[in-house]
Amino acid sequence: MTENARIAADLMGTFGIDMEPWWAIAHDELVLEFPFARSIGMPERVEGKAASRTYLEKVVSGLDGLHFTGIDARETGREGEVLVEYLGQCPAPNGTYDQRYITIMRFRDGRLALFREYWDTTEVTRAFGDLAAAF
Repeated sequence: MTENARIAADLMGTFGIDMEPWWAIAHDELVLEFPFARSIGMPERVEGKAASRTYLEKVVSGLDGLHFTGIDARETGREGEVLVEYLGQCPAPNGTYDQRYITIMRFRDGRLALFREYWDTTEVTRAFGDLAAAF
């Protein structure tokens, strides 16, 4: 496993549990992208380290007990780019949230510069209801 792939896997392993490793490696110009999020009233893009931290802290606070398993991180062949696949699960108001994720992480100058996460919006709505008012 390459260094960036190892870092990406470690970050996903600590997500929601200990976010400090995220902020230690985050580029000041970090961009979060959630290509399908707009369809359920969530932001599609968040720009900058400070805004990303505020956004992810809000997400984490609403996903008590979220944990990721089956984390598989590998280089894509593009410089600094890692593809990460994982499963997420946590208790939710409408049963258990059970999600499959695919994420592209890009590292620049040894820092996480892009986090683009793909997930099934219907699972979010099924488990948590309408989130538009929360974001």
